[in-house]
Amino acid sequence: MVREDLVEGAVTFLQDPSVASAPLEQRIAFLRSKNLTQEEIDTSLARVGSHLASPPSAQAPPQYQPQYQQQPLQYGYQQPPYWAQPPPEPPKRDWRDWFIMATVLSGIGYGTYWIARRYVYPLIAPPTPPQLEQDKARVDEAFNKAFELLEQLGKDTQELKDAEKSRTERLDAALAEVESVIGRMKEANENREMEAKRMAREMLEIREQIPKAIEKEKSNTDERLKELAFEMKSLKTLLQSRISQPQRAAPTSQATSINGTVNGMAPAVQASDTNGTAAHGKAEDEENSAGSILPDRASNTPTFGRQLGSGGKVAIPAWQMAGKKKNEEAKNDAESAAKREDSSSIVQANASS
Repeated sequence: MVREDLVEGAVTFLQDPSVASAPLEQRIAFLRSKNLTQEEIDTSLARVGSHLASPPSAQAPPQYQPQYQQQPLQYGYQQPPYWAQPPPEPPKRDWRDWFIMATVLSGIGYGTYWIARRYVYPLIAPPTPPQLEQDKARVDEAFNKAFELLEQLGKDTQELKDAEKSRTERLDAALAEVESVIGRMKEANENREMEAKRMAREMLEIREQIPKAIEKEKSNTDERLKELAFEMKSLKTLLQSRISQPQRAAPTSQATSINGTVNGMAPAVQASDTNGTAAHGKAEDEENSAGSILPDRASNTPTFGRQLGSGGKVAIPAWQMAGKKKNEEAKNDAESAAKREDSSSIVQANASS
């Protein structure tokens, strides 16, 4: 398919008078450079009166005689012939051209020689003895610097080794001390655990013994109370038997009516009055006759009656004293155990710190 816009542009280009004088090969090459296909180039040439199958123009003969080419008739009309223009004549040279060329060549040669001598020759030329001496001096200086650097490096390495050795020794000592402290702490911890276990065992034993002791104390108290009740009953019976005697009934009742109690024994007298109304009535009948002998009756009061009436104080029984002593001992043991626990905790805190 022919692109008409490109073909029209090619026709306009080929019809230009300055282009028409150019060879056909150049025009075809130019059109190909403009991305025209062979069909479009042929169409353009046909429209401007050229034939695509014509051979390339041969070189002009020396005489540069014009050649007439008859173009075939295309599209129903005759294309006009054209004359090929001869090539331009070569320029003529005179002495001035040769002088300029010689001058330019001389300048270029001198510049090349100067550059080669200035930059290339030092690179490829062998070194001179002074240069060798300088190079040797520089190499010796470099070696001396390297040796000094090696010596300094050896000194620094030795110092680092010594510092590392001392640090290692200090670290070993610190580790040994830490291990010893840890060992002491472990030992103290074990001792504390043993002490805690012992205290727990003792507390458990005490806990187990407290109910037994309480039960034992309760049984002892019950026995003592029973004994006391029995003694009170025997005392009451004795008092009743003393009051019920006929010869002492009147003085006893008279002493009771005067003093209110006989040496602090009012409950016993009331109990005897309750149980023996006949004796009390007889004591009331003889109240007047018994007034003269009242001091003698009071002096004849039994010994235990005088003990009860002498201030109203009774001695503490031995079993109560023993119980009190046991309670004090248990309290002292508990306080000593608490003190030991406090001392062990203080020792542990000091060891951990």
